[in-house]
Amino acid sequence: MILLSIIAIFFVCLLLGVPVAFSIIIASSIPILLEPLVSLTQVSSIMIESFSSFTLLAIPLFIFAGALMNLTKVTDDLIYISKALVGKFKGSLAHMNIITSIFFGAISGSSVADVASLGRILIPAMIKAGYSREFAATVTAASSTIGSIIPPSILLIVYGALAQTSVAALFIAGIVPGILIGITQMIYAYLYAAKNDVGAIDNKEIGLAEDEKLSKIVALKKGIFPLSLFLIVIVGIMSGVFTATEAASIAVIYVFIVAFFIRKQRNVREYMAVTRKAVIDSATIYILIAAAALLSWVLTYYQAMQPLIDFLLENNFSPLLFLLMLTMLYVFLGTFMEPNSAMLIFVPLLLPVMQGLQIDPVVAGIVTVMAIRLGTVTPPYGLSSLLAAKVAGTNVLKMMRHILIFVFIYLVAILLIIIFPGIVTFLPNLLIN
Repeated sequence: MILLSIIAIFFVCLLLGVPVAFSIIIASSIPILLEPLVSLTQVSSIMIESFSSFTLLAIPLFIFAGALMNLTKVTDDLIYISKALVGKFKGSLAHMNIITSIFFGAISGSSVADVASLGRILIPAMIKAGYSREFAATVTAASSTIGSIIPPSILLIVYGALAQTSVAALFIAGIVPGILIGITQMIYAYLYAAKNDVGAIDNKEIGLAEDEKLSKIVALKKGIFPLSLFLIVIVGIMSGVFTATEAASIAVIYVFIVAFFIRKQRNVREYMAVTRKAVIDSATIYILIAAAALLSWVLTYYQAMQPLIDFLLENNFSPLLFLLMLTMLYVFLGTFMEPNSAMLIFVPLLLPVMQGLQIDPVVAGIVTVMAIRLGTVTPPYGLSSLLAAKVAGTNVLKMMRHILIFVFIYLVAILLIIIFPGIVTFLPNLLIN
């Protein structure tokens, strides 16, 4: 009854237009008001203590580092690198779009930032090369999902804090799935380009040098900064030299030095604007985390999830079947909820069940983030698809044929991870344990 009342109050608040974080707080607080042994002072303490996690400090730091990177015009650097890698392969512009998203994700960890930054350059170039507007927009939106899986990922940090799972292990575990999604998307892009005979790269359209040799030399030079940042973060975490939070601090310092002293970005107003945006973005996530901490405590206090755990265990639900159900749930939630909000609500709900079924928390984390991030591509939420459609001059309905194909490819990648969890766990086991 407690669980049902919380869910009912939460959705009533949402229908009344109450923001998600405050809907969670209201829904979690009402049962407590009826409990004489729990005071409101205790409630506030629970929410405040949720910020005390050293791991969560990585969120504002990585957001700030990603925002500073934009001042250095890193998008141009990543396009140079991708061009040098794909060369003249069939569908090279689509491949370049996907590879650039992988690199961009390793820096910003943001799907929407990926579409906003890369889409304005690559979508028009793809259309001019002969790709349909719908395909150009869809491949840009679909490849942007990689940014939430390739480290550093804000969603993985949030999941790690909620599930008390090593963020370093989650970061390392996300590398192979991110590359797997990129490869599967590139296979479809190749087939599309071969069928429609499109995809030649026009260097002028994407701002590259006319001379192929020169562009490769420039690509090597320009790649030093973004790739070295990725290596500093990942190698440092893998080797145990520093934690994910310490890596985020080093990333901020490194990016600032490059932006200010090497790239000579010295406009104080730009730094103030970047800092302000990073603070607002971080505060939004922290309010959600406080609300989720209260919800988790209430569910634990009343043992609200115990009946569900007992039901699953008594009926011999396998971890594989539960992960398939989890994937369907998060894909559904992602179609109408912002990923951070959906995860902060449902991870505390489902965590006791996963623990009862002895599901590897790293595998569950990667599956959760992959499934819930798919919602930025699928309507009606589909923020990445909406933004890409706007840039391409089309609409999401016209993109649906390509969206469904990319969604199918993405779901196949998730299914492979569920069936063969070693795809996720072998790197963390090799490098951390």
